[in-house]
Amino acid sequence: METRFETDLSREEAIEFISAFEGATFFHSPAWLDILSESFPRFECGWLTAREGGRLVGLMPVTKVKMGPAFKLHALPFGTYGDPLALEPGLRKTLLDAFFSIASSPRCAGAGVNLLGFQEGLEMPRGWKRRTEECRMITLPDSFDEYRSRGMNRKRRQLCNRCEREGVVARRLEGESDLKLFYDSYLHGASGWGGVHPYPMEFFESLLKRTKEGVCFWGAFIGDSLLAAHVDFYFGRTAQAWQAGVTPQAHEYDAAAYLVMVAVSEAISRGSSIFNLGSSDGDAGMIFFKESMGGVEYLYPVLEKRRRWLEWLRRR
Repeated sequence: METRFETDLSREEAIEFISAFEGATFFHSPAWLDILSESFPRFECGWLTAREGGRLVGLMPVTKVKMGPAFKLHALPFGTYGDPLALEPGLRKTLLDAFFSIASSPRCAGAGVNLLGFQEGLEMPRGWKRRTEECRMITLPDSFDEYRSRGMNRKRRQLCNRCEREGVVARRLEGESDLKLFYDSYLHGASGWGGVHPYPMEFFESLLKRTKEGVCFWGAFIGDSLLAAHVDFYFGRTAQAWQAGVTPQAHEYDAAAYLVMVAVSEAISRGSSIFNLGSSDGDAGMIFFKESMGGVEYLYPVLEKRRRWLEWLRRR
């Protein structure tokens, strides 16, 4: 058994392997790692792989963020999921141990891994901390009509019906002008979120190039005016809501709910079984919204390690 960090794994080999797992997400895909590498020059993206006689038997998406002579290690950055995928459960732990080993380097300034689908017992090395994160997931029925009639609550369904009566139209966003509309709506909210936000325009430009690989930009319009927009990822059996933007006019129509309904319809048409609405960061209003759309709480572990010398430098 050989484990190593590979940055030149062929797309064909990666996609063929990843696609065999029901729990695989867009964040496991070559497209996501390519997007990160293109958008952030300090990111070195690849996979921790496990091979037997050259045959791929496990992989885990990983990003190294260069910090001069040091680096940070993520699986994956921006809160996206980096679960190891393997042909045997024991190999998942092998890959996670390899991740811990790289993070033990004196040059590693910090590390984190988001384990959405990891159900095995977690044994962490010294210096690591575990916290619990949440997201809301919709278990998708076989037909959109069933979701619309039973998946969302009655009030949301009525508001979505009103959207249609009043002429709100949802469509895919394409091209430079649509992307600018999306980015302006995203900035409207993201400028106050803090943390990694707002993401640079180049990030979304790179995403828009991957529409054939599962990236979809949605917009809800009244006439020529954009009300709300968001980016969703479709891969295998999982659909994932990601970034969103709304304008002040959106609340008059409940356009955000209408867009989620349209995105769920797309997921069902693609054969997805889960629609992940993402984390709410403890926002009670956001949690209520997602649950009204049929989302159910799902808890998962996030493991983190910080170097004391880095914390000391930050305090100075």
